[in-house]
Amino acid sequence: MKDLSIGFKNKKGSFAVFAAMAFSAVLILLLAVLKSSGDMAISSVVQGFGSLWGKSILSEYDIYLKERYGILAFYGNEVAVAEKLDMYMDYSFKDKEYLNYKKAQCTLEGYDLAETDNLKKQIEDIILSGCKPAEKESKTQEDEPSAQRYIRSPWILKSLPSCGKTEKTYISGLITKIKAGVGAKELLGNLAVDKYIFTFFKDYMDSRDLSDTYFNCEIEYIISGKPSDKDAKRDTEKKIKNLRNMLNLYYLYTCPEKREGAMALASVITPGPPAALTQAVIMETWAYAEAENDMKILYDKKTVPLLKNDSNWALSLENVFNTDAESIETLDKDMNENGGQTRYVSPQVIRGENYAEYLGVILCGVPEETKLLRIMDLIQINMKYLYCGYFSMSDYYSGLKYSLIVNGREYEFEEDYS
Repeated sequence: MKDLSIGFKNKKGSFAVFAAMAFSAVLILLLAVLKSSGDMAISSVVQGFGSLWGKSILSEYDIYLKERYGILAFYGNEVAVAEKLDMYMDYSFKDKEYLNYKKAQCTLEGYDLAETDNLKKQIEDIILSGCKPAEKESKTQEDEPSAQRYIRSPWILKSLPSCGKTEKTYISGLITKIKAGVGAKELLGNLAVDKYIFTFFKDYMDSRDLSDTYFNCEIEYIISGKPSDKDAKRDTEKKIKNLRNMLNLYYLYTCPEKREGAMALASVITPGPPAALTQAVIMETWAYAEAENDMKILYDKKTVPLLKNDSNWALSLENVFNTDAESIETLDKDMNENGGQTRYVSPQVIRGENYAEYLGVILCGVPEETKLLRIMDLIQINMKYLYCGYFSMSDYYSGLKYSLIVNGREYEFEEDYS
């Protein structure tokens, strides 16, 4: 009987131990669940608030930059942005004793608006969305900009994004495509950068009803890189003339009648074998004279085809090597720099591409990176001139990366305007 009583007591002890262990396990599990739920709740709060704070930084975009050029970017640097994140974090978390947090870490690397890839992405979004420049404000006559502006200040020129980077305009490749029958519209295609240029910038012949800008020859600046209205126009004119000269020469050599006429004149000047060399000189002179005539037609807001035929060829040999007053048209309107009258021979048929389309063709020969850098130049120049004297593209960003450490756990975020 005594042994039975002892065995029963041992079983009671074992059950009590088991019950205590089970209760402890359930309690630990419950605490773990509560802690896990708490961690999840804290994580959810940090994720939600952290993303909101980043979007708050993005919401501080420059309104003038957005309205005039369609570009979304905020002004700042890594230290200033981190301080704003700390301010948001202190405001939201400082009264919550269960949250232990450290200062935010921020990087803006990869989001600099002065990086061509970032600007190109924004331009593609702008063109895709159909964004347009802000409407032009009404101006008095006294408010109109100077016709011939230039920049000579070294500190302004050296601060431009394109400073130190020079590129050639590749005309020969364009000539090959045009000879193969590729027209201006096909050359221009659907390039977002070129569409942006012809939407947000002026040229010598067309202000596009845009608001005031420092330069009037903005597209000419993108083509030439010359920080002067006069020099940019002259350089662009030279490029168009070169293009026309080569295309005119191509036409002359493919036209038997004109080729034979040049040979006949060459034989009179230098009879015998030297006539072939003289013919080449005559053809080149003829082609360039036609190119100069073409340029005057374009400046008169008329059109010139990329590839010509007999009906839209203007100059005869007599026009080039003798004075043929009857075929010269004197314009009533002053179209040149010197205040004189512009004289040109009008072809039988006026058709083809206008001045803006020729700019588009020349732009096709400018490397894309160069175009993007010079777009940045113009934006920076105009923003300095009209908005803020210390404006610099390199001070603006299109996104940010940052991390927050809360209760020993690191949370990483990345926000941008996409």
